Amino acid sequence: MPLFFSQYIQSITLSSVLLLSLLYLGCERAINYERTHHPLPEGVDISECESGRYGGIFILNETTQPTTFNPLVPNNLSTSMVLSRLLSNLVEFNPKTELFEPALAESWIVSEDGLTYTFNLRKGLLWSDGQPFTAEDVIFTFDCILSEIIDEATGDKRPRYPSRYYQQLHIDGTPIRYTLIDAHTIRFDLPTTYAPFLYDIGLAILPKHILGDAFNSGSFMKEWTTQTAIETPEEIVGLGPFKIFSYKPGERIVLEPNPHYWRADSSGQRLPYLDYLVIKFVSEANTAIAHFATGKSDASGVGADDYEWVKKAADIYDFSISNRGPSSSVNFFWFNLNPESSEDGVPYIEPYKFAWFSDKHFRKAILHGFNRKGIIDAVLFGKGEPLHSIIPPAQGEWHNPNVTKYAYSPERARELLQSIGFTWNSEGQLFDGSGNRVSFNLLLVESANYDQIGITFVENMKDLGIEVRLERADFATLLKRTDNTFDYDMTILGWGSSSAAYDPSGSKALYLSSGKYHMWYPNQKSPATKWEARIDTLIKLQEQTLDRKQRIAYMHEVQAILSDELPLLFGYSPYSYVGIKDKWMNVYIPKSGTILWNIDEIWEGDGQP
Repeated sequence: MPLFFSQYIQSITLSSVLLLSLLYLGCERAINYERTHHPLPEGVDISECESGRYGGIFILNETTQPTTFNPLVPNNLSTSMVLSRLLSNLVEFNPKTELFEPALAESWIVSEDGLTYTFNLRKGLLWSDGQPFTAEDVIFTFDCILSEIIDEATGDKRPRYPSRYYQQLHIDGTPIRYTLIDAHTIRFDLPTTYAPFLYDIGLAILPKHILGDAFNSGSFMKEWTTQTAIETPEEIVGLGPFKIFSYKPGERIVLEPNPHYWRADSSGQRLPYLDYLVIKFVSEANTAIAHFATGKSDASGVGADDYEWVKKAADIYDFSISNRGPSSSVNFFWFNLNPESSEDGVPYIEPYKFAWFSDKHFRKAILHGFNRKGIIDAVLFGKGEPLHSIIPPAQGEWHNPNVTKYAYSPERARELLQSIGFTWNSEGQLFDGSGNRVSFNLLLVESANYDQIGITFVENMKDLGIEVRLERADFATLLKRTDNTFDYDMTILGWGSSSAAYDPSGSKALYLSSGKYHMWYPNQKSPATKWEARIDTLIKLQEQTLDRKQRIAYMHEVQAILSDELPLLFGYSPYSYVGIKDKWMNVYIPKSGTILWNIDEIWEGDGQP
C-alpha cells in the first residue's frame, strides 16, 4: 500500500469529505437545487429502472480537461465523456442488451434490401433551452458533417467542416443520402447494404436554432468553445440528461439536470435524479484513485495494479469494487514489417532484419519465448490474462476463443528458430543463416509499467540468445516513429474499444491492408500477402451482410488468420475494476467502456450496496 494512502486515512474524516463536497458548489449557488417542473413530452421514454428520489451530488475525477464542447471538433476522452451527458443521439448502444436501442428516434424501419432506414422521432421533445426538437435538427447535423465546398487550390471537393465523421458517413466512397420526410421523420438511403450503419450514425444531434447562423457564416468550428462554457454556458444547448451549470478550467465542471429531458421513471418522475454531477480535474491518475479511495469522489475505475491497496479502504469509506473481468484495453508487440523505403531511398528496416521479422515462424518463436504470465504477476499482481486474439474476450460474441494459442515455452521457441536456420554459438548467442547476430531495439512509451514489460522481455529474449535494447520515447514521438517515419525495429502499444460489443467496422483502419493503423504495414496500395487480401475480403463481407451471426463468423475467421500469421504478438488483458460508493442506487456497470452507463438513473439511497 502506498505511503500516501496511509497518510490520507489518518488525516481525512468523512465529515471533512462531506464539507469539501458542499464547497464545490457553495460559492456559486445554494446546494439545494430548485427543480422546475415541465410537462413530460408526448414521446417520453419510460425507464425500466427502480424508481428513486431526487437529490444528491455525484463527484467524479478526471485527469484531462475538455478541449471543446463542439462534438465535431477533434477532442479527447474527457470531452467525449462530458458531451455524452449533454447531448443525445438518434440511437444508443445498450451494454446490457449489446444492441442499439431507441433514443431520439423512438423507432425505425429497415427496407428488405437493407438500403433504406426510416427513423421516426419522438414527439414533443424540447432542447435544454425549451425550444422544440424536430427533424430539421437532424438534417442540420448531417449537413454540418457532409456539406462540401470546392478547394480553390486543387479544384476538388472537400468537407466544409472537416470532422472524423465525414469518412464514417461514406460507404465505399459514396456519402449516405438523407431526406426530410416530415417534422418527425427522416429517411437515410445507402449506396449499398451496410450492416454497421446504426453504429456509424451514433453521433450527437445538434440544435439548428443555436448553431445554424454559424454554419451559414463559416464559423461553425469556432462555436461552443471552452470559453463559451466559462462565460455563457446556457448557449451550449442539448437533449441529454444534464446541462452545464459552471466551468472552471483546472478545477471542475458542474452539470445540473436538463429540465426538459425526455426520459422518466415508471412513476412519472423526470430523470435524472441527481441535483449535480461534478467532474473535478486532477493532474494525475494516482491522485484520482487516491481521492476515490479516501472518500473524496463517488466512483472510479480501479486499475489491476491499484486493486489490492484500494480495497483495504472499502469498509472505511463505504464503497464496493466490482470486477468487470478482462478489460477491452489490450496491448500488442509488433515488428516493423514495412518493406518500403524513405524518401532518400533508405529501407525503413535493414533487409536482414526484415527477413527475420517477416518470417512468421520467427514471430511465433518470439511469442513462445515471452513470459506474459510473469508480466501479469509482476505488474498486475496476477490480475489479468494472456491475450490470444486481436479482439479480446471483453467484446463478447465478436471474440473467437478457438484461435491458435502460444504458451510460454522457451523449448518450443528454440525448436522454431532452429527449424528456420538459426543457430547458437558457444556463448549461447543466436545467429541467422548469414551470420548476423540476432539483435534489435524495442521502442517503448516512457512509463514505469512499460519499463517493467520491456525489462522482462529483454531477459526472456536473452534466454533465447537474442539481444534486445530498450528505447524510450514520449507518446507523441513514438506515434510519429511508428506512423510516419517508420524508424523502429519493434514496439508495443495498447488500445481499447469504447464498448464491450462494439461493431468491428469501427476498427477497420486496423484490419484493412490500406488502413492507416494497419501497424505491421500501413497504407498499402494493394495487399502485400494473400492472407491480408483475405482479411480485406472478410471485412467487406461482414459489412455487407445484415445477419449478425454471419458477421460474427467472418470476424472469427479474421482472428483465426491473425492468430496464425501473427503480425501482432499478443500481450495481455488486465482485469478491469470499478469502485463506487455504496449509497448510490440503480448503478449499472458495463463490462467495458464508460464506468457508469446510466448516470441519469442513479439516485442516493441509504448506504447499503
